Amino acid sequence: MKYGTEIYKECNHCGGSLTLRPLLEVNARCATLWSDGYVDSPMVPEQPLLVKCGHCKAEVWLPELKVSAFEYADNALEYLTLDEDGLWILLEEYRKQPSEHQLYIRLKLWQLANHKYRREKTIPVQWSSRERSNMKDLLLILDMNSVQERLLAAELLRQLGDFEGAEGPLQAPLEGNAFEVSKQLLQRIKHKQQQVFKCYQQASTNELKTSYCG
Repeated sequence: MKYGTEIYKECNHCGGSLTLRPLLEVNARCATLWSDGYVDSPMVPEQPLLVKCGHCKAEVWLPELKVSAFEYADNALEYLTLDEDGLWILLEEYRKQPSEHQLYIRLKLWQLANHKYRREKTIPVQWSSRERSNMKDLLLILDMNSVQERLLAAELLRQLGDFEGAEGPLQAPLEGNAFEVSKQLLQRIKHKQQQVFKCYQQASTNELKTSYCG
């Protein structure tokens, strides 16, 4: 894995300093990539974009915060992670129009809903009405010109049980790891399987860029 230099960012609500050590790359041998874009690694803590300030507890988007003018901050605190309930509350604020913020929140909620199905054993998939609604709304704001988001669209449709529709985003030419993932998706579409699964990458791939999971 590869980390960037530790930096401090200012909360846009209270001005407090937050410590951030950006993760740039994860060794693929130490991580598991799932079909919904979630990257799981016992050695690497998740680095979310939307968090709570450690000082005032307000929600902040880390990429949008200004870098502190100080190279070292005695009062710097770690950010706090948002729980699922907090994400649902924030979705109400961002759902009015498509945005990268809404996309990120919906993607995280979908991945959280999938956590109970991340296992080797096949189990029936049952979505709550709220989870299903979020998945359908996420489909509407994906960019189908993006290879990554086309794969996510196919996976959403597969998990929703629309197996015929799930083949559509996979019709355009794909290369490299995207092609490998699409083959695994098509195999599960063929067998009408809805459960999230581990993606097996090409053996030559050593690094996973952390931007894959949003």
